[in-house]
Amino acid sequence: MGAFHSTGKRQQGIAALEFLLTAPLLLLVVFAVSELGWAFHQYHTMTRATQDGARHAASNALLGSVGVIFLDSTLVQESSNLVVYGNTLGAGEPLLPGWSPGDVSVTSPDASHIMVSARYNYVPIVGRIPAFYGGDPISLAFEMNGTVQMRAL
Repeated sequence: MGAFHSTGKRQQGIAALEFLLTAPLLLLVVFAVSELGWAFHQYHTMTRATQDGARHAASNALLGSVGVIFLDSTLVQESSNLVVYGNTLGAGEPLLPGWSPGDVSVTSPDASHIMVSARYNYVPIVGRIPAFYGGDPISLAFEMNGTVQMRAL
């Protein structure tokens, strides 16, 4: 009976040791997947909003029936507000934290198209990875860019 009892305690000790060795790796994988999911969500939000802004600008940019694109300051501001806030008035909170209409540009690259470009500085959940051995922390922030070009309707 004594040999069986000591074998059970050894198994518990080995399981605890295995957990201590694998837990940091599993925790790192969980953080990496969470960060990747958050980045993908923010990029998807930015690109969908940029498409909405381009659609709004493209459907309102033609001047009468002459087929000339006219981007006045009101249309540019409405399109930028639509991208950032989700409405043309610019009311409410931005769709992404820290985003502003200054991060959006509405242009006409040629006589028949509208181009809306947006940039967003990605803010990670984790922030920075601490540096080991006295180095500087590693920032996970980066700039996301999205451009949509549509034919003016």
